[in-house]
Amino acid sequence: MTLTAAFDAQHRAFHRALERKDRVVVLSSPSVPVEIVRAAGLNPIVVRGGVSPTPTADGHLEAGVFPPRLRWLAEAALSGFLANTTRIVFPRTSDPDYKCFLYLREFARLGIAPALPPVSLFDLLQSEGPNVRAYNVARTGALLKELTLADGHSLSLDAVRHEIERANFARAAARRLIALRKGAPRVTGTEVLPLLGAFWTLDPEVYATFATAAANEIAQRPAISGPRILLAGAPVDSPELHSTIESCGAVVVAEIGPFGTGVAGEDVACTNDPIAALADKYYADAIGPRTPITRMRRLIEELLDDVDAVVISLPSEDTAFGWDYPWLRTLLEKKGIPHTCVSSPDNERFDTLMNALARTEVRRG
Repeated sequence: MTLTAAFDAQHRAFHRALERKDRVVVLSSPSVPVEIVRAAGLNPIVVRGGVSPTPTADGHLEAGVFPPRLRWLAEAALSGFLANTTRIVFPRTSDPDYKCFLYLREFARLGIAPALPPVSLFDLLQSEGPNVRAYNVARTGALLKELTLADGHSLSLDAVRHEIERANFARAAARRLIALRKGAPRVTGTEVLPLLGAFWTLDPEVYATFATAAANEIAQRPAISGPRILLAGAPVDSPELHSTIESCGAVVVAEIGPFGTGVAGEDVACTNDPIAALADKYYADAIGPRTPITRMRRLIEELLDDVDAVVISLPSEDTAFGWDYPWLRTLLEKKGIPHTCVSSPDNERFDTLMNALARTEVRRG
């Protein structure tokens, strides 16, 4: 399927874009507005974790601190792979991203990454203070100005509005896929995560075309049986964990993070000020270590109504989501929803969870 191929071929997409001399901006996370990048006449590529070794980066980065996507990004930067890109942008929505931003700046200063393009920080705040919105709007506008000037384009709010319309068109298609996971799901999490995650890879019209076709085909399938699982904890950017869970007879119907259930959200409500509209959208949707706990709780509680169990992903590099576990455990126990915590795909833990679900069904019967 085209969407899956686009999702899986991220690194090849880098090569093709650079060979075409496309004006590429590398984003360490989907928390940077892709609409701003496109409005500046540039092509966004969002980084995911790679499967290739990262020996050069491993020599400079501490173990157990950076997720795979940032280790891959550091490797690409140190090897000169990103030399022809226009810019690398990191959001301030997580400490690992901010640390990687500082590391790359230091690599350039020390001369160990001489081919590194300019590196920027998108300082999107996630706190709930009275001045946060005005600050985020200002930083979003500054990002547009920075990228526009870097490429020699003239700054245009009409271009921003146009890119918002395009992205909203793609979001509507993604929501159709998400709807097919609710109630009696018609698609596995393993299959649908790449279909959703390709939102960050393809041009909006291309994505909408193929996502709509995929939704039409999936809608004709019978419902999938099996316990419905929510994947919570640290966001994942690949279907590896989904596949292991579903090999035990369950189906992942939702996940916390920007590559699955959270890929679309609501449309950007663009009225008079498209910059403010984007700042509001990305503030509301950003999921990371700095997401306010009150917002995270609301999100999880909404998803719990449609699941039978929860798998909580806490990889070794996590330094934030594990702190949220006690309140989540209390909530799940109160609701009688079984759960398990994993640091990597673990069939034994998933089998134990399935047995707990079976016992729950017996008691209900």
